[in-house]
Amino acid sequence: MKRRIYELSQFESGSEDSELWELFHDNSKVELNSPIVPPDEVLSRMAQTSDSLEYTAKQQIPLPALDVDEPGSVLQQLINQRVSEREWTLTEITFAELSKILQGYCITRSNEDTEFLQPFRAVPSGGGLFPLELYINVHNCVDLDPGIYHFSPRSNSLVRMVRGDQTAKLADCFVQQDVIYNAAITILLTGMFSRSTFKYGNRGYRFTLMEAGHLAQNFCLYATDMGLSNLCMGGYFDRKLDKLLNLDGVTQSVVYAFSAGRKISEGSV
Repeated sequence: MKRRIYELSQFESGSEDSELWELFHDNSKVELNSPIVPPDEVLSRMAQTSDSLEYTAKQQIPLPALDVDEPGSVLQQLINQRVSEREWTLTEITFAELSKILQGYCITRSNEDTEFLQPFRAVPSGGGLFPLELYINVHNCVDLDPGIYHFSPRSNSLVRMVRGDQTAKLADCFVQQDVIYNAAITILLTGMFSRSTFKYGNRGYRFTLMEAGHLAQNFCLYATDMGLSNLCMGGYFDRKLDKLLNLDGVTQSVVYAFSAGRKISEGSV
């Protein structure tokens, strides 16, 4: 696959502004030889930087305490329970559990009698354009053969794109390879950028990334609700991963990843 290389001079000379997002996307991809900030330097910088701006000279108005035991507080409990985990050891999940996670991008209501051409889904989407496509690497799932699948929200179904376990190839595309090896499933969120950029130009690229964040949180909450360990990941080698999915890396590219599995609880055998 021939790599498209963009230079800033192309855009300063009067090229269409809508292609600036391609420049950013291509230049923010992770390569095998990308520089890594040493851990001690990261810790030093974090120690010098606050994780929250505090306007102490201004009046502070405390928020009322939440009662997580009151009726209707299930969502608050779920949000409190959500954590990023990497060390699951029992990776099998069921097809029903995978199906529930995927409902995070399902169709929730009709677009009839509205100005929008697409039915609405479980995430906010700029202009109701829904630029994301989902591919699932199935490693260890009851009632579903290993392979790479595509999820269709319209038909609420999976289509197998690649037969056989692709976990080793997928893991080779990630920085944290052990997470992929031990996960039952990994969902790859890809952006079909032109679905948004044709209307919003460069802003459409931002909207695609925003939508991926909304969707990943849905996945996290569904998985947490079922007692599944889960982790969202941005540490992958873009070109290798896009190639694995047969994407060109420009018009369609992976923008986020989500893995889930099941960790043996303490005291279990």
